[in-house]
Amino acid sequence: MTETLPARSDEYRNIGRRVPKFDAVRKATGQMTFVGDIRIPRMLEVKILRSPHPHARIRRIDTAKAREIPGVQAIITHEDAPAHPYGREFALPPEYMPRDNFVIPEKARYVGDVVAAVAATTAEIAARAIAAIEVDYEKLPAALDPFKAIEPGAPQVHDTVYWGDERDDLTGNILRTIRMGVGDVEAGFAEADVIVENTFTVPKQQQSPMERRCVVVNPRPDGRLDVWATTQSIHGLRHNLARALGIPYGRINVHQVFLGGAFGARLDMNVDEPIAALLAMKSGRPVRLQLTREEDMMSTSRHPATVRLKTGAKRDGTIVAHQMEAHVDTGAYACSGEWVTKCMGGWFMSMYRVPHQDFTGHVIYTNTPPAAGFRGFGNPRANVPVESHMDIIADRLGIDPVELRLKNYIREGDAYYAQGPNVVDHIKSCGVEEILTSGARRIGWERRQEFARQGDKRIRKGIGMGRAFHTSGCGQANEVSDILEYTGSIVKINEDGTASLTTALIDMGTGNLMGHAQIVAEVLGMRVEDVIVTTTDTDSSPYDVVTHASRSTYVSGMVAKLAAEKVRDLLCEMAGRILEAEAKDIELCNGHARVINEAGKAVSIEEIARTAQMRQWGTIIAEASKRAVTTASHFTCKFVEVSVDTETGHITVDRVVAGSDVGQVINPVLVEGQIHGGAAQAFGYALLEEIQVDRETGRTLNPDFLNYKILTSRDACRDFEVFFAETYEDTGPFGAKGIGESANNDGASAIVNAVANAIGVHLTELPLTPERVLRALGKL
Repeated sequence: MTETLPARSDEYRNIGRRVPKFDAVRKATGQMTFVGDIRIPRMLEVKILRSPHPHARIRRIDTAKAREIPGVQAIITHEDAPAHPYGREFALPPEYMPRDNFVIPEKARYVGDVVAAVAATTAEIAARAIAAIEVDYEKLPAALDPFKAIEPGAPQVHDTVYWGDERDDLTGNILRTIRMGVGDVEAGFAEADVIVENTFTVPKQQQSPMERRCVVVNPRPDGRLDVWATTQSIHGLRHNLARALGIPYGRINVHQVFLGGAFGARLDMNVDEPIAALLAMKSGRPVRLQLTREEDMMSTSRHPATVRLKTGAKRDGTIVAHQMEAHVDTGAYACSGEWVTKCMGGWFMSMYRVPHQDFTGHVIYTNTPPAAGFRGFGNPRANVPVESHMDIIADRLGIDPVELRLKNYIREGDAYYAQGPNVVDHIKSCGVEEILTSGARRIGWERRQEFARQGDKRIRKGIGMGRAFHTSGCGQANEVSDILEYTGSIVKINEDGTASLTTALIDMGTGNLMGHAQIVAEVLGMRVEDVIVTTTDTDSSPYDVVTHASRSTYVSGMVAKLAAEKVRDLLCEMAGRILEAEAKDIELCNGHARVINEAGKAVSIEEIARTAQMRQWGTIIAEASKRAVTTASHFTCKFVEVSVDTETGHITVDRVVAGSDVGQVINPVLVEGQIHGGAAQAFGYALLEEIQVDRETGRTLNPDFLNYKILTSRDACRDFEVFFAETYEDTGPFGAKGIGESANNDGASAIVNAVANAIGVHLTELPLTPERVLRALGKL
C-alpha cells in the first residue's frame, strides 16, 4: 500500500514541542496508581517500633503480650533479622558501598531507629501490638553535635563499617576524610591582592515529596517476592534488598511505579523495604508498610554542613586560590555521606578557573536521623559559599559581579570534576556567557548600584545572582568505575503502527518518560501520541541504575534513541522489501516509510507491521544497553530581586529571571517545570527550611508540615521568567543535556546575594530567618 506524503522537512516534529505529560490527566483526576494505592487480598499492615533514645543498647525485648493480640500475624526483632550489615546506595557497586546498616540493629543509634516491627490484619492492630512490646534499653551517651562528636573521648556511633568486604575499624566518628587539590594554595594566597575568608552554615533540609514512603511485598508460592516501592531505582532496590536479606537477586522482582516526588529522598534503599520483605517471608502473606509523615521526614534529608571557605584574588579580578574545609553531618548511618562530600569537593573545584585549590571534607557520624541524597547532591552546600565570595570579592575590588564571573568561569574545553575526584571530563558545550549577560539585561542589573544606596528605608530592595552547573549523569571514559552509569531500553512496533517503549527508568513526577517518548517518536517519524511508555519490572526490563544526577534525558534518553534507531533500521529494511527499494534510500516521516526523492512511493508503519506479521518476518523490536562514557555539564543562573523589611526581617522574592543552558530542549513544558520547582526548593533552603534536632535529647523537633515550613504555591514568585541558551551538545540525544539538579543549585546563592545587596551585610548562616536578618542589622 503506497500513499502520497508531504515534502520532507528538516525541522524536528517532536523535539522542542510543548507536549503535556501523558500521565497528566490521570494524576489530575486521581486515577494514577501509586504504591500506597496497591491492595492485595489477605494483605497485612506493618508498623515499626522505634527507639525513643538517640543511643541505646537493647538489653531485653519481650513480644509475648503483642503476639497474643488477635490479628497479629508476625513480629520481628533483631533476633529474627539477618545479622550482617548492608549498604543502601543504588549508584555504587557493592565493592565500593559503605555497609553499616542492619535490617534491625541490636543497638539504636538515633531517636527513631528500628527496634521491632509488626505485621497485622489492620494498621490499628499493628499499632496496638507495637505499644505492647516491652523493651529494656541501656541508655548510652550520645554524639549529637558534629563538632563535639569528633572531639577525643566522644561517644562512638559505630565501631566498624565495611567498604564492600573490607572491614574498617573506626577510632572516632569521622567516617571518611576526603581530600582533593590542584596547585599550591599557599603559593596562590601569596599571589593574592585580596583574601576573603568566611564560615558558612547550611541546614538539614527535608526533600518533602508529597508521597509518603511505602512498600508492598507479596510472597509467591515459589518463594519469590514481588515488590512495589517508592524508589528511584527498581534494579538498585532489587540488588540491595537481596544483599540485605542474604538471598539471590533472582528471588526478587521489583515493579516500576510512578512516584509522587522524590528529589533524592528515594535515591537509596531505606530500612523499610527489607523489614517488609522479612515480614512477608515470615508470615507468608502480602504486607504493606507506609510511613507516617513524621517517620518519612525523619528517614532522609539533605546533609547539614559547616563550610569554611578562603578565596584569594588579584586586583584585576583573577581568582588565584580557593580553599574549602567542610564538616558534613551524615547522621547515624553512612548512606550517601561519603559520596555527597566527594561530589561537594568536585563541584567546588569546577566552578571557576582557579590554579590553586584545596578541598578537605570530613564525613561525621552523629546520633541523629540519617541524611541522604537531595537534589543537587552536595552542590548547593558548595555553591552558597563560593557564589557569596564572588560577590564579596567583586565589591572589594570594585568589579561588577557578573563581569567577575565571566572572567573566571570554566568554559568549553576545560576539564572539570563530574562526580567527585574519580570522574573527570571536559566541557563540550557551554552557554554561560549567554545566560549571564542576557539574565543581567532582563533583570535590570544596573539597578543593583541604586539599591546599594537606599539608606534607612524600611523596605529595602536588592538584586542578586548565583550561577551553577551540574553534570548530566556520571559517565566516564574508564571502563571500571566506582559509580554505576549504564542503562537499557526496548522499543517495539505494535501491529497498529504504534510503538512501545520499555525502560526501567523511574518517573518521579518530572515527566522524563514523556521526553523519552518524544525522542523515540522523532527517530521513528511518528507522532509522540503514538509512543506507548509501558510499565515494567526487573524481570522484564534491561538494567537502569537510578533516576538521579540529571541523567534521565542525557543517558537514558540517549539509549532509548539507540534502541529506536535499531527499530528504524528494521522498518526501513522491511519497507524496502515492500517498496522494492534499498533500505538506505528509505526514510521515516509522518508515520510512514517512503523512498527518498520518489514522490508517492510510501507505506505506513502500520502496514509494515501488519505485513511483517502476515509474512512472519518477526517482531519489529530492538534493545539497546550502553554505558555512558561522558557527561555533559548543564549551566544555570538565577537573577533574583527581593524586598527586605528591616523592621520584621521578612524577605519577599519579587522577581526571578532564570537562564539555563540545557542544550536542545526536548520539551519546554518539562524543563520549565524543573526550573520552577528547583527554584522553590532552593528558595526554601535559603529562607525558611531547617530540620531541627534537639542537641540534648536527640529528638527531631519539627518532623511534620505543621512545624516544618516549606514554600507553597501561594508563596511562589509570580514574576518568574525562564529563558534558554542556544547551545547544542553533540554527545546528547538530539543535542540535549540535563537540568534537574542544576535547577536547584544556584537559587539559594542568588537569594543570599540579593539580601546582601539590600541590607549591605552578607549573611553566612542559612536559612535567612527574620531573626538572623535582624541580628545582622544590629536590631537583636
